[in-house]
Amino acid sequence: MSEKSEIQLESTNYEPVTEVNIILTSLQQNEENIELHKMNGQENLRSPELKKENSSLRMIVLLELYKRYFNALQISIVFTLYEFFGVITNLTGNIMESRLGIQALLVSGYFIHTVGIAMLCGLQRYWNSWNSSIIIIYATIAQGYSRIAKDLVKLGCKSVIKLATKDDNPQQSIIFKLVTWIVNAKNSVKGVGVFLGAFLLQYMDYIPALFILVAINLMIIIFALIYFDHDLAVSESKKQMTFKEIFDKGRDVNILSMARMFLSGSRDLWFVVPLPLYLIGQVGWPYFSTGALLASWIILSEMIQFITPYLILKPLQIYPVKNGPYCHRDKVAMDVGLYYMANVFGRLVGLILGGVLYYYIELGACLWASVGALIICTIVSFFLGPVSEYQGEQTKS
Repeated sequence: MSEKSEIQLESTNYEPVTEVNIILTSLQQNEENIELHKMNGQENLRSPELKKENSSLRMIVLLELYKRYFNALQISIVFTLYEFFGVITNLTGNIMESRLGIQALLVSGYFIHTVGIAMLCGLQRYWNSWNSSIIIIYATIAQGYSRIAKDLVKLGCKSVIKLATKDDNPQQSIIFKLVTWIVNAKNSVKGVGVFLGAFLLQYMDYIPALFILVAINLMIIIFALIYFDHDLAVSESKKQMTFKEIFDKGRDVNILSMARMFLSGSRDLWFVVPLPLYLIGQVGWPYFSTGALLASWIILSEMIQFITPYLILKPLQIYPVKNGPYCHRDKVAMDVGLYYMANVFGRLVGLILGGVLYYYIELGACLWASVGALIICTIVSFFLGPVSEYQGEQTKS
């Protein structure tokens, strides 16, 4: 048995299994792994290489941590705060938008994203001098900033769909299809970002790319300040929203949010951390090939998501706008926020559970857990009421 395997068995057989102890044991094991590579002359701690957009940044952080001998559990910890901040942002960001408007969300989001990029620029200097614990904490905070920025911008963009498709607009279906295409194109860009992150990590430098991203962010901030109305999506109601009202969106909205929670969690159980680490560590794929596969999967899934409404609704000659009465037009951000908060919470649970299952068992356990989450999602969806119950409510409102 190899020395590395003996270290792993020793840490798992004789230490009491608690959440804190698991993390500490994982960090200690990472330090020992690095020392082993140094002694064997196999240390290859190069500076990380590049990122593009939020998806690229996330892919680069994941691959760079793996390259520096961090394991699946440690990497999952780094992205835990990323998902947790997503829950908080979707919970509070909808209130912020309803009071300040979409412009404030866009400017705030891109500014915070710039701060996160700047933090990752500073990390390059301390890769070899900081211990594993500090690197994980620092990278986790930087990823948290990126998640806040992403959800602030995404929440504002999602709300535009409802605002752009007014019921009395004779070109309602055209506008909806256009906005739907834009939203799904944005989702496909995630796949492009994953591919670029893996590609640039393997072939280009880290810092110059981050500077380019900062420049792009500043350009978008200027564009948003000039061309967006400051009162766009600001709620006309002067009543102060409470957290109870945020969660009290009706039975079907809550059920739909729960179904989305299990659906999003089912993907992150195996896709975000276990699959890329399996392809690189077990199969032996290079970063470029791994990123290409993940990107292809994301783009293909978004294409299916894009055409599904047409496959279902076109034969019935109805459009999703007429069948989407859950949001009140005056408080669209607050209604959308609960749904996406449930989505992010599911990803948070899936990320943590996926990292634990892959670290202690294998990829197969992650896949079986994903199947279980999909079954629960399907069962929960059967409890949704007919849409006709809400058609009249939106008309009255």
